Amino acid sequence: MRAIGAAPESPRASWVALLVAASVALASAGCGGSSDRGDPQAPACPATSLPPGDHAFTLDRDGLTRHYFIHVPSGYDGTQAVPLVFNLHPFVLGGGIFTDIWTYESQMDPEADRQGFVVVQPDGTGFPAAWNGGKECCGQPAANDLDDVGFIRELADVVSEKVCVDRKRTYSVGMSNGGYLSHRLGCQASDFVAAIGPVVGNLSPELECNLARPIPVLQVSGSLDELESREATIQRWRTMDHCSGSGRVTYQKGAATCTTYDGCDGGVEVVDCIVENQGHCWWGDVSPELIPGCHPSQDIFTPDLLWSFLPRWRLP
Repeated sequence: MRAIGAAPESPRASWVALLVAASVALASAGCGGSSDRGDPQAPACPATSLPPGDHAFTLDRDGLTRHYFIHVPSGYDGTQAVPLVFNLHPFVLGGGIFTDIWTYESQMDPEADRQGFVVVQPDGTGFPAAWNGGKECCGQPAANDLDDVGFIRELADVVSEKVCVDRKRTYSVGMSNGGYLSHRLGCQASDFVAAIGPVVGNLSPELECNLARPIPVLQVSGSLDELESREATIQRWRTMDHCSGSGRVTYQKGAATCTTYDGCDGGVEVVDCIVENQGHCWWGDVSPELIPGCHPSQDIFTPDLLWSFLPRWRLP
């Protein structure tokens, strides 16, 4: 695994030219137990699996045509089940050029190539594109109470017919509005996701959670972010997971500090990572950085941080 804060890889020149032009549009839009092994009782792999690379598909659901993209890691041969990671975009960054921006910004596809997991990057709905992560954020899907939890569940079934994935190692990460939906998946689909990694997104306060099992959570936030329920979200997860630990620092570099709360049911952990004097950002290593007000950090590289946590957990 590449160390957090290591030298960035050079992005493809064609993407840079394309995404720099799109950044103007972005700025104006606003807004159970640990293991990293496969399951010996997992279903057989599909007879024909997608090859390594990027693949685009659609899924009709609730009267809508939903777009999603599968990144199959390099070196994958379809003979062994690999983890499945949903990469959920923030408000605005879904659909057309904005999908490409989020792929570029999040750097989850290169992480998948290094670590050997499948990435599914779906688009939200509406314009600007959004998810129903709860009433706190954002857009048309929340206002219309669209069933995005059901959409992600169905999408996992469909992807399993195309790629050999280990459903007991299904994870969700996302930024901002995508972080809200990741929290909602942990809250309302704990039988489905093994762990979640929301970045600058909270658990919407009105959501009712009925946990089938304790959920491991790693949340990343900027200390200057104006999201109101950040601390309340961590406290709520500690309460729901029945964590007795008072918190211990498990990562510290420069402005980035992660505090882990353990002593939780099922041996899970709730991890609260804070980047001081930073706001609503993802903290990748791309250049140019296209999210307004953000810049690469030498103290934290979000994809590596997420993957240091997620594969430790699997569904029972």
